[in-house]
Amino acid sequence: MEKEPIMTQQNLPLPTAPSTTPALAPTSKVASLVARVMTGLGVVLGLMWALITYVVPDPSVFGFSFINWKNVVLLVSTFTFLGALSISWQMRNLPAMLRGSMQFLLITGLSAIFFILGTEYAKPSFEFAKVQSKIVENEGANLLGKRMEVLDNVRVELSGCENIGRLPTCTFELTNLDVDRNFRFDGATRLFDETGGPLQPANIRIGQVEDYYGLQFQLVRNVPTRVTLTFQHANDKLTRTPAIKLVFSNRDGETQTLKFTEVALQ
Repeated sequence: MEKEPIMTQQNLPLPTAPSTTPALAPTSKVASLVARVMTGLGVVLGLMWALITYVVPDPSVFGFSFINWKNVVLLVSTFTFLGALSISWQMRNLPAMLRGSMQFLLITGLSAIFFILGTEYAKPSFEFAKVQSKIVENEGANLLGKRMEVLDNVRVELSGCENIGRLPTCTFELTNLDVDRNFRFDGATRLFDETGGPLQPANIRIGQVEDYYGLQFQLVRNVPTRVTLTFQHANDKLTRTPAIKLVFSNRDGETQTLKFTEVALQ
């Protein structure tokens, strides 16, 4: 009969020490994930900003029409807001005094950033944005069904276009949002026919007063001024124009261009 082996102290299994590392709570995992995502987005955003500012000052060379300074500012604003939310989430468990100080700094910084972004949106400072801000293109009506843009504190609304005989005629409503000023359309203003042929302005009507095209007229603050441009004779009656290009000089003497595309003529 075999004897059972005697278990000595050396043969006994060593007791397992309890783990001193606490398990990561689900909320901590979420906070860590959000922090990593926001850090990654911040790095990508910084690289994009550096690329646009220093490497490729004019991103339109890539052929992407959606790359403009307004969309860049909106993108930065979105990531700034998301970053502020992420920071707020991560400091929710801090002591009250520290959390209050952090919130004050966050609100102050956020206000300063959005002030800078708003200034940049209204009057861009980087080079490609300066060029793009001088040429504004209106491709369709807004939510109110109106085709309008604001350039150099002048709101330009396209009321409509029609054929008077074979003379294309377009009516605009100009409203000066700043102090009283003189205004005149540049000689480069054109209406293009369906084949791309440019038609020069023939005369202009300001309210009920008709005069030669180069007339300089006054725009009184907050007074809508009805302006009718009659362009030169077209070979065929037009049903639509691919573009109307309005050119004028702003207060600084710089040329500004407003294009209304795909306009129907009655």
